[in-house]
Amino acid sequence: MTRRTLPAATAAGVLSLTLFITDICEAQSALFGEGNQLYQAGDFEGALEQYQQILGQGLESGEVYYNIGNAYFKIGQLGPAILSYERARRLMPNDSDLLANLELARSMTTDDIAPRPEFWLFRAVSWWVGLLPQPALAWLVTLAYLVTMGAIILVILRPTESLVTWLRRVALVAGTVSLIFGLNLMIRELGIGSADTAVIIEDEVMVQSAPSDDSELQIFAVHEGTKVSIE
Repeated sequence: MTRRTLPAATAAGVLSLTLFITDICEAQSALFGEGNQLYQAGDFEGALEQYQQILGQGLESGEVYYNIGNAYFKIGQLGPAILSYERARRLMPNDSDLLANLELARSMTTDDIAPRPEFWLFRAVSWWVGLLPQPALAWLVTLAYLVTMGAIILVILRPTESLVTWLRRVALVAGTVSLIFGLNLMIRELGIGSADTAVIIEDEVMVQSAPSDDSELQIFAVHEGTKVSIE
């Protein structure tokens, strides 16, 4: 498969390495930092090993998957790069750098398969579900819930009548925010309504017209980096 390459300056700009350590607990931050240093030094396989150790310790982070995708891209493994970008997108769906890198990687795949148009209502729901990064969403829901409960407790204690009126309004607003974005968080956590998808990581995979290894039933091939739906 022929691979296009970018000028060094362009690649450096597009494949900008995320240097913030949001959502990474202190125990794994050293591995993340070492991986970043190795990446910047050009040791992409070494960086990949450090990032994968973080996943091996049971931590999932959009930033880690993003950097894993960058490392795979740099060593020429397009399928695993796209797979890692897709995993990162589930955790930070609106990150502009991630979306740019994913689009770049997809443009280099052999197969040019146009996705089916999505019904506008599904697009709207997808936009709402991915409105905030998952960590920020969790913090927002937690804060709104605490504000709601605090306001309710103060109402029960019944301070001055004017203050009770404001506390009820605060409880109503915070409770509404907690309910709406809590539902969003539940959908994200449980993966409700999301399609089961996969990314081809082999150079080429033959598609059969029936569940059989008979070569006569082969109808076409899909190649590394192609995203498919699992029925």
